[in-house]
Amino acid sequence: MKRTSSLAIRTASAALTALLALSATACGGSGAPKPRSGGPVWAEGQGATEAVGFMRVQTPAGAAEMKGAVQHGFQDTTYLLSFAASTGDAEAFVADLRPEEALRANIPRDSTTYTTITPWSHLGLPEPETQQKVRTASVCPPCIKDERRSAVQSITIFVQDIGDGRARVYLKAF
Repeated sequence: MKRTSSLAIRTASAALTALLALSATACGGSGAPKPRSGGPVWAEGQGATEAVGFMRVQTPAGAAEMKGAVQHGFQDTTYLLSFAASTGDAEAFVADLRPEEALRANIPRDSTTYTTITPWSHLGLPEPETQQKVRTASVCPPCIKDERRSAVQSITIFVQDIGDGRARVYLKAF
């Protein structure tokens, strides 16, 4: 019995040593974990074209003020796309995304106390959650079996009435 216990202890000890060596190698060789960066980073030189390509959307022919960005995070890459179009074109565009529910009124949050992540400011746009006359919906392309967007897990949609029969569409996808 003593011999078996001794063998088990040596085997466990060797396994632990190998695990520690592997861990040190994965952490840069020093045994200490590598420090993480400060958070998500914006991809330089990537914008509306990359967002349109990822989401596989076709913006209305009359779309103006097109803006986009790509942000690489720890787990997901987020794509932002915004444009202004006629209200009819914006509605048709949103319908093609096949949201689970109809657009619903968004209750604006106070922009002076709104402390969540503010990605739209990167594009020089106000956060849609803080604006008046905004409706929102979401879509899960895999959930509705939208094969056109099989690589997209989720799209959050905001549509803001900007007056004169025009609307600003905001899309955030990953």
